[in-house]
Amino acid sequence: MKQLLSVLIIAMLFMLSCKKADQVTPVTSNNNLATSAATTQIATAQIAKTNLSITFNAASMVNVKDYGAKGDNYTDDTKAIRSALAYAKANGKTAVYFPDGSYIVADAGNTSGVIELKNGVGLLGSSPATCHIKLSQGRYNPPSIFYQAWWNEPTVSNLVIQGIDFDGTSFGQTFSADYQYCHALSINNGQNIEVSNCKFESFRGDGLLFGDTFLSSVNLRMTSNVSVHDSEFLNIYREGTMFCCTDNGSFYNNNVHGTGYLVGGVDIERHSVNETVTNISVYNNIFNFSDGYGPVERGGPIVKYRRAVTMGFFYNGHTGGTADSRSGGHKIYNNTVYQGQIDCWGHTNVSITGNTFTNSYENIAGVNMVSAPAINVADPANTSGLVNIVVSNNTINSAMGNGIAFNHYQNITANSNIINGSPLDGISIYNSTGLFDSNNIQNAGLSTQKASGIVINGNTNGTLVVSHNTVTDTRSGSNRTVNFGVAIQSQNNGSVAPRIEYNNSKNLVGGVVSLYYYQQAFASLLANTGS
Repeated sequence: MKQLLSVLIIAMLFMLSCKKADQVTPVTSNNNLATSAATTQIATAQIAKTNLSITFNAASMVNVKDYGAKGDNYTDDTKAIRSALAYAKANGKTAVYFPDGSYIVADAGNTSGVIELKNGVGLLGSSPATCHIKLSQGRYNPPSIFYQAWWNEPTVSNLVIQGIDFDGTSFGQTFSADYQYCHALSINNGQNIEVSNCKFESFRGDGLLFGDTFLSSVNLRMTSNVSVHDSEFLNIYREGTMFCCTDNGSFYNNNVHGTGYLVGGVDIERHSVNETVTNISVYNNIFNFSDGYGPVERGGPIVKYRRAVTMGFFYNGHTGGTADSRSGGHKIYNNTVYQGQIDCWGHTNVSITGNTFTNSYENIAGVNMVSAPAINVADPANTSGLVNIVVSNNTINSAMGNGIAFNHYQNITANSNIINGSPLDGISIYNSTGLFDSNNIQNAGLSTQKASGIVINGNTNGTLVVSHNTVTDTRSGSNRTVNFGVAIQSQNNGSVAPRIEYNNSKNLVGGVVSLYYYQQAFASLLANTGS
């Protein structure tokens, strides 16, 4: 009897231990992880701007199909994905691998999302053309697919997301008019994150969101060393990627296009004084907004023209109206933009260089979340201390508004830009100072409203030098629309007179330099020429 009792106790203990492990134990599968991993040919991924490397091989990954996922574009694979992620974290694996297929996420989730990301565990597929993770259709105001539950997982770091198409299926969902959520992935706190060779499509919120907003203390949740590259963003309602409360991020070699982008293709956004968003680089991307339209919620006519990259400080702005050092240091360069602009406000120490713009005319009267200049560095809050902006070597062919506009920024360097065909003045300077040098401006203005190459308005309380610029009208006779090379159009109550030197104008209607008629003496002119 005692022997039988001992056998029963051992059997019960065995059954209990099996039950505890059920949640993370692989199920029988015909998919061999070693074969799957070898097929992907994924070796080592270097996380941008760190010395960290993560190795992917059969021993370091788990196959989601070994946890019951089907990938058949029908079965709800939510539970299997969760189980694979849990097992990977518990056993020190670096990634969950998704063999080719379409994985449906049909669980309702919560307001934050459906599947919780795990610290140190990436998501890998072989190609976004063959590996798809889709949110099920028929939802109202759906949540994000993957998210960080920071109250359970305080940090999500050291992970790579690669080779997957993430699809929010927004065409099959319904939304309230003001709903701007449902992201592919949202990571609020962590470091060393790389996203590459992925596709993000049809999300009501963002493709990717990094950092957090409206924090109760400074940088309470923050991401750093984030890299997004060689990916496609298609039909994303709010932003392709948002960097908020993030230091040291990069976005490069991506293709952003389609319908949507209420705020912008890339949004570098500070929401409150307790956030830091610094040192974000956006380069070598294509922003092609000619193949889609902005959301109807922007108001006004439905147009294609949108923000490619926007750097802003929303809501209450800087404390006491004086800029601090925790929003800026960004580099926006070598991007190609169709039907779009780059804008900046509330950020300092920003360079916008080597970008190319091609914009045809659209009527944007009444349209919110966008402005006419191809490059707009303008602060609507009259913040003091907004300094150190470099705008150089950009090529702008835009029929929308000014080529470049500056408003309430100091210590600007704007040089060697080529601006062609702007219907308004090529470069507009308002309440700003700096060096505006060696720009080439051609054929500004319209037949119904002439424009000038460079115009100055407002007050100058620091050094303002406009020098060595060339302004040309290539048309003849009454077809010419360029009025002056440089024009001061309003009274200047500043303490320092502008210097206008060594500028050259060719074939203009009005002449080389025009001074404000009530302040003919408040400017220093030197060696400006015209023909």
